[in-house]
Amino acid sequence: MNESLPNEETILPGDDVQFATFWNRLGASLIDGFIISVVVVPVTYYNVMNWKIPVLFILTSMIEIIYKPFLEYRYGATLGKMFLGLRVVGHSFEKVTLSEELRRVSFYMLPSILQFILMVRLYFSPVFHSITSYNAYSQYEVSSNPATVWIALIVFFLGIADCITFFLHEQRRSLHDLYAGTYVIEKQR
Repeated sequence: MNESLPNEETILPGDDVQFATFWNRLGASLIDGFIISVVVVPVTYYNVMNWKIPVLFILTSMIEIIYKPFLEYRYGATLGKMFLGLRVVGHSFEKVTLSEELRRVSFYMLPSILQFILMVRLYFSPVFHSITSYNAYSQYEVSSNPATVWIALIVFFLGIADCITFFLHEQRRSLHDLYAGTYVIEKQR
């Protein structure tokens, strides 16, 4: 179950582990956001404005929700982390387990799933089908789902707590890393 990543040996804590810096982690996150946005934003925009197909909304939401946990569990890193030479490892500095990865992403995955459930309802509303501008869609989204604003605030404050924890922790671990028992490290060259 806890097999090593392909072509890489297990890293032990005494092997001069380099913990990922804030800027590398932020950079990886920005790269991942760009990669997801290139696919999801145009499809979502055209779906909201023209097609209004619930299944397409579900598919794009699933891409956003499973991108990070799938890649980090399967390969030890998202595409952004791979590009910057970072890797997510479990508490014994081995390949992250599925349990650790799901705990790691739960801070953001659970609010995303809740928001998804609230949003999918819009696709079955007659008002939604009459919307012709993105501004009208945004206003309708907030007015019909006021909880989405609260979810966004919760995620915002979790992000701040994550950053504060990162800067206070000697091993540069965020709140979600501490909760899951994971580390983000620089790959050994």
